Order: sequence, then C-alpha cells, then structure tokens
Amino acid sequence: MDEIMIDRLVLDLPGMTTAKAGELTKRIGEGLAAAPKTGGDFGSLTIDLNEQALSRDLPHLADTIVDAIMRQIG
Repeated sequence: MDEIMIDRLVLDLPGMTTAKAGELTKRIGEGLAAAPKTGGDFGSLTIDLNEQALSRDLPHLADTIVDAIMRQIG
C-alpha cells in the first residue's frame, strides 16, 4: 500500500481555536504522508491521548497522533 486515505478525521480537543485545529490537521496530514506505509483496511481507529499530550505544542501533538495512528495500522 502506498497511500493512506482518511475519509473522516474527528478530533475532540476542548479549548483549541479553529486556527490551531487547522494547523494541527495539516501537520497530521503531512506526518501521515511522510510515514512508511503498510497494508490494511480499517473501518475506524480510536486514539485516546492523556492531558499531558494535549498540553504540548502543536508539532509534538501532531507527532503523537501520527505515531498512534501508525502503531495501530501496523
């Protein structure tokens, strides 16, 4: 598999501004695009982050989310 397709990405991040949420999703997309790809078909994935992860800067939060996604898909 040489691509990752996400039909819908839902983030529940209380207190985050629209601008920061947009920047976060952009960074997540870039991180997924750069990640090594693997095969598989996944209906949905759920990632729970602790408050410590949510309190960090956007680049670190995006990396944490990308890492969690990639661990689940393999």
